[in-house]
Amino acid sequence: MRTHLTEPLREVVEVEVRRASSVAPARARATESGPTSAVRRSSARAAWVGLGAVGALAVMVFWAFDALPFQDLPAHAGLIAMRHRFTEASFESRFFVLAPHIGPYSLFRFLGEVFVRFVGPLGAVRALATLPVIATPLAMLYARRRLHGDRSPLYGYLGITLSFGFMTLMGFASYLLGVAVMLVGLVMWLELLVAADDAAPDLRRRELGMALFAPLIFVAHGHAFALFLLCAGVSAACVGLRAARLLRFRALVPALLLAGWVAWVERGSTTPSGSVPVVPPLVPIFQSPAAKFELLVTPTLMTRSGIDFFAGVALWLFAITCTVYTVRSLLTGSRRNLTPEQRHGRALYASAAALFVLFLVLPHAIGWFGFVDGRLLPLVLMLALLGVRRDALPRPLVLAADIGVPASAAALATVALVASFFFQREAHGYREVLGRIPAQATLLNLPLDPNSDIFTGHPFVHYDKLTLAERPVVVSDVWFHQGSALYPTNANPALRLPSSYSESDLKFIDWPAYHLEDWEFVLIRTRPTASQPYTPNDLTLEEHVGGWWLFKRVAGSASR
Repeated sequence: MRTHLTEPLREVVEVEVRRASSVAPARARATESGPTSAVRRSSARAAWVGLGAVGALAVMVFWAFDALPFQDLPAHAGLIAMRHRFTEASFESRFFVLAPHIGPYSLFRFLGEVFVRFVGPLGAVRALATLPVIATPLAMLYARRRLHGDRSPLYGYLGITLSFGFMTLMGFASYLLGVAVMLVGLVMWLELLVAADDAAPDLRRRELGMALFAPLIFVAHGHAFALFLLCAGVSAACVGLRAARLLRFRALVPALLLAGWVAWVERGSTTPSGSVPVVPPLVPIFQSPAAKFELLVTPTLMTRSGIDFFAGVALWLFAITCTVYTVRSLLTGSRRNLTPEQRHGRALYASAAALFVLFLVLPHAIGWFGFVDGRLLPLVLMLALLGVRRDALPRPLVLAADIGVPASAAALATVALVASFFFQREAHGYREVLGRIPAQATLLNLPLDPNSDIFTGHPFVHYDKLTLAERPVVVSDVWFHQGSALYPTNANPALRLPSSYSESDLKFIDWPAYHLEDWEFVLIRTRPTASQPYTPNDLTLEEHVGGWWLFKRVAGSASR
């Protein structure tokens, strides 16, 4: 009897002892993890707040100051204003034909037309330049979360870092926005490929979504769409069930048909009614290997301060190191049982490698289409960094990323803002000089020195077109193609410019080659400290402030 009672009692005691022994460590862990978890949540909130602050700083670069150092933005402001006020009876209709249709720049033109109605042409280009600085971090955050389940703000900082490069300085807002759209499309494509591998139940829904989204990539920017097609092909062939993946290209058929139709409409022999065919020679221009190498820092290069140069070098070293660790982890283990994250990683790195090889073989310019090869480098970095597996990195590299990436984003945004402040002194005088040009005049722009001592680009190339933002004027250099939707008539004096004329690279002025009778005013840009440039007797000085010289053609002169 005693034995029957003591055995259950012993079992109860043993259970209670085991429970007590398990509860004590659990309580200890709870005591330890409570504050630790709170610290982590607080740190995460601070990181997101910091991202918002750096993002606001980045946006201020485009709104805080009067003079813009971004090369193409003044031109876009003028063209947006011209298209907005264009009618068949307007002054510009004597010199231009407006023929917009859907194509690789349609999104940019549409947004410009929307913005100009609310904030005017100058506000419109500021808004257009702001969009990539917002869209790129958001696209990278979206990509990282969808492909890797990473919810940290780190890739938002990387997006801001890669939003302040040489292409931003050149005013390539259309292309940069197209890249952000392309990143979202590539994420959708990679998820579609994994769904095809696994015969997922939502495969058809994903395929339909891709078919609807791909045309948006094309109308955002044609170059971004071409790069998307390359990455789509590489990612479909490098991993997974190749046949099932390649079959998904049927989702891209609507976008390809749209691109083919636009190419047919834009063929060289076709011009809008009333315009003169202008087919610039698409001659490729290649650079030396040394010049190619120098382009590597352009994803973060804007100023001559040196800070963004070293940030670019550090970013490449960081990306290469992370790539080595991640690719090594992706190549280990079974090739048949890859997780979706591993398949995404392999596709991203294969696409980045393909784009880098393309960068090596592409020319630097093809006719009027410039910086062809350099455009690929930010995308190479984006794809390589998006493929990083955090758990494959050593602890010091993770700490370097968590500290260095936000610091880099803040530094680049600050440098751009400070440089823009000092740039105002360089640009001084442009408003006073351009204000002397009356409406319905013709203006020949000859920027002898369009460069800046602060920024690394040519910010004064298109300042003449700021006149268009306020009143109708015929300027000497307008982009005649689908992007601008503007084409010249026989009366346009730009058709009689010499073949050597180039606003962005004007080495000297060959005065006898110009038909000065076509132009009522001539604008020359020099360094602010330069002496008055030589001009023929047909021209008399109308206004001079800083580095801006405005000459007026003497009435009755008709020399060549």
